[in-house]
Amino acid sequence: MYPTPKGDASPIPASKVGQVRLADREVAIADVRRHPGRYTSLFVRARSEVGHAVCLCRTDNVVRLVIRCRSGRYHLANWPLGGHGHAPDCRWYRSPSSVSGLSDYAGAFSTTDEGTSIHLSTPLTVCGASAPRGERSKHQAGTASPVTGRRSVGLLALLHFLWESARLNVWHPQDRQRTWRTCQVLLDEQVGDCWVNGMPLKDTLWIVPAFQRHHADRVSSAWQRYLAQLTGPGRARRRGLVLGEVRAVEPTEHGVRMRLAHQRARLYASTPLMHRVRRSFPSVFSELADRDGRRQVVLCLIERSRHGYAVIADLAAMLTTDSYLPADSSHEAEMATALVAAGRAFVKPLHYNGGSVFPDFVLVDSDPDTYLEVWGVRGRKRYEARKRTKQAIYRESGRTLLEWDVRDPLPGLSR
Repeated sequence: MYPTPKGDASPIPASKVGQVRLADREVAIADVRRHPGRYTSLFVRARSEVGHAVCLCRTDNVVRLVIRCRSGRYHLANWPLGGHGHAPDCRWYRSPSSVSGLSDYAGAFSTTDEGTSIHLSTPLTVCGASAPRGERSKHQAGTASPVTGRRSVGLLALLHFLWESARLNVWHPQDRQRTWRTCQVLLDEQVGDCWVNGMPLKDTLWIVPAFQRHHADRVSSAWQRYLAQLTGPGRARRRGLVLGEVRAVEPTEHGVRMRLAHQRARLYASTPLMHRVRRSFPSVFSELADRDGRRQVVLCLIERSRHGYAVIADLAAMLTTDSYLPADSSHEAEMATALVAAGRAFVKPLHYNGGSVFPDFVLVDSDPDTYLEVWGVRGRKRYEARKRTKQAIYRESGRTLLEWDVRDPLPGLSR
């Protein structure tokens, strides 16, 4: 069970983004993260006397933070389903549950005071012969199994969970230009508190490290150690997960070779699998995306071949802007880039491939929030009907709606 709050040490006097209260002391979050050992006694007191820490980013309500201990060191984390309670410019702000596909997969995630356990529908240990490469199965990337339903997640839902947990689908004007190193650090923070199919996610998931020339040999050795733990052909084989950015997909004699940004080692896949992936994620691998310089983020399920190569058994893909903000199309990527340039604070809802319908963006720097829709498909009756339905829902709920028909110039985006 998750611990019940024991009360608060004192009322919050004023908004102090970047400050947190541990027991009866207010300290800077940056100091706590940089020197956690200095605050061990405060962590112990706050955990025993209060039951949680308090983020000081808001004046209108108490926003609790979980106190966790990993390998003898204390750290802070979001209260379950509480990220939306923080101020938009707080590092712990997350998407509201009303605009997150996580709500469709509640049964696949179990959060306690120790962290989050994830049930991945794709097995990470397989016995005997695996399914033929590229074969469409009920555990296809990003697709919920009709047997397990929403009590397990596919690769796309896991990718969206990681991106949302790391706050990478949120932008605030105070954010600096994101690099892959920024993403890696934020993702690493979240992965440390997660388990997937009973195994620590940090041991199962390889997040491609940002390239640094003086660390290249060390990273290469770490990759070889990671790959070595994936057992080869036999009665039981252990699989792994790789998260990175695609640099190129090149044909080979036996299939394709995928080069990831920041990594020397290549991944290999069958031609049928890549054909299916391109059909499943057309916006990610379109010529338009390549031409506009968007980024292609992938979460790959890999196996080690008999000769020691990393072979992709399945993958999910996500289109992003150059700041790694996710987008469902090149038009959405254009809008996200324009919102950043206009100095707006916003959330990009992630679907997790669930059934919920969300706006394309939510601007969180207006009161109330403004919903933004990008209308990019023309001439399809089903799309037009869905568009009219969504517009009617916004009118009936009194939502402020900003719309962009991609045939027209971008609307005014300034506050």
